[in-house]
Amino acid sequence: MMPARVRTLDDCVCSLHQIEEFSLPFLVDNENALHVLVPSLSKKQKSKDHICHVLTGELPHGAFWRIGNGVYAASPELLFVEMATVLSFVDLVLFGLELCGTYTLRPHSDEGMRNCPVATTKTRLRSFVRRAKGMRGAAIAQRALKWVVDGSNSPMESSLMLLLCFPIRLGGYAFRLPDLNPSMTLGRKAAQMLDYGSMRCDLHWIKEHVAIEYDSTTEHLNPRAAAQDARRANTLRYKNIELITVTPQMIADHNQFDGVAKQLAKALGARMNSEKLLYSNARRELREQLFPWLLNSACNSIRRQ
Repeated sequence: MMPARVRTLDDCVCSLHQIEEFSLPFLVDNENALHVLVPSLSKKQKSKDHICHVLTGELPHGAFWRIGNGVYAASPELLFVEMATVLSFVDLVLFGLELCGTYTLRPHSDEGMRNCPVATTKTRLRSFVRRAKGMRGAAIAQRALKWVVDGSNSPMESSLMLLLCFPIRLGGYAFRLPDLNPSMTLGRKAAQMLDYGSMRCDLHWIKEHVAIEYDSTTEHLNPRAAAQDARRANTLRYKNIELITVTPQMIADHNQFDGVAKQLAKALGARMNSEKLLYSNARRELREQLFPWLLNSACNSIRRQ
């Protein structure tokens, strides 16, 4: 694929029949319809396999990618602005983190996601949104970009960061945004401890030497994996990095997660006032949006006891 020079849909008119002939198995799950942009209401066609959306007027440079003769796909940057008109604010930020991360959601798979190349970066999103000023969805996309960070490797990393860093009025704990999975080069001695020359931490406040790791396997580690985790923790201590481990159980219990927040505040040298720990309606709603499957599982577990 390559960036296209087209600025309006009139420049890339393509029939649904042509799209069907081209076949795009890598763009859509078999259970979903393919969403198609058309330049006017008169161009909308009914089809069980396609959903048509009208998009008129001139668009910013970089709105489309050419993927075949006469066939174009919306760029990740255009998609971000378009989704700002249909997603909630929280889901839009999560979508931005997904676009700038190394995963894509697959709701019908066992894992709920799969690894993939990075689709775009925060810098490219910001540049496009500025060029799209006045376009429907651009203002909301601009606000959402404040919370988008490059480098997330999973939905849980993205959600965990938002719970910690969203402002209090939105249900978060108002911590400063960390880097996500930045590569950290190790010295010779640290590399010998870990058996490789670099490492990454899920959420890393580099200046303060503090990192958070999400661990979903703590209760099920085999001896070899446990030994590797121990070497990793020892390496971080050797590098004077304070490591905080967060488990699903800690996230599911808001009191336990308050403890994580207190520990993080102390490590960062940040003030932890009572307002940050207040379990408000905003906090409850944010947790329900970020971790619906985890909280539902916790509630079911309590009912069985």
